[in-house]
Amino acid sequence: MGIDVPDQHTLATALTGTRWTRIEVVAETGSTNADLLGRIDAGETVDGTVLISAKQTSGRGRHARVWETPAGQLAVSAAVRVRPDAIVHLGWLSLLTGLAVHDAVSEVAGTALELKWPNDVLAPGRGKLAGILSEFRLIAAPDGGPAGGVAVIGTGLNIDLPAGTAPNTAASIGDLVDGALDQTTVAAAYLRGLSERLDAWPDRIAELAETYREVSATLGSRVRLLLPGDVEVIGDAVDIDDEGRIVVDGPEGRITASAGDVTHLRPAT
Repeated sequence: MGIDVPDQHTLATALTGTRWTRIEVVAETGSTNADLLGRIDAGETVDGTVLISAKQTSGRGRHARVWETPAGQLAVSAAVRVRPDAIVHLGWLSLLTGLAVHDAVSEVAGTALELKWPNDVLAPGRGKLAGILSEFRLIAAPDGGPAGGVAVIGTGLNIDLPAGTAPNTAASIGDLVDGALDQTTVAAAYLRGLSERLDAWPDRIAELAETYREVSATLGSRVRLLLPGDVEVIGDAVDIDDEGRIVVDGPEGRITASAGDVTHLRPAT
């Protein structure tokens, strides 16, 4: 039996007019992010390329953790050109991608979601619907000017996880809708939302931040940060700054930490 995947032609047609100019759909690969990064390293121009797979055999998450792709999940990676002046705002890519998933699920299921900084999308009371990993390659300008680069935004979307195949902390988008859920429809809604959210980046960070705060499950809560060296900080998450970093009021003052610096962020109970 073959692996179900979104219809490539239908998806490409649905994304006409967005920033996604090349849509590729495969049943299985090692890692969609690694595939696109490998092309960048080989000198290929991939800006606007989307690679989708229903199965990853060597996916990875933050801090090189294993990123499992169980049956019923889609791995979607999208390549985005990054201007030299936007590099300082790379931290926002995972956050705005969470907003794009929020947009898509609201469209197909009519359900409000929450975002856990920096890279998880949650269905309140149900579990995690999506995880996000953004990676970046610096590319020198041919004329010797400021270097920009390409970011690859990887997202694992839980479409319809069979019972017993995923952790009990996971949830499926299919659980939120009545009737069958079409993978192509979900992928198209997500990629349209991602294209639109990227239109606000990096020049309208304040707009993104305002929207993110409205749906954040992290801001306003008591959290436990685990930083490199097993340093633990417990405090109140009070803001997200212009670089996409979490701001926490801790016992010894205010701490600002990037996603790359935070090994874990958990609710403090």
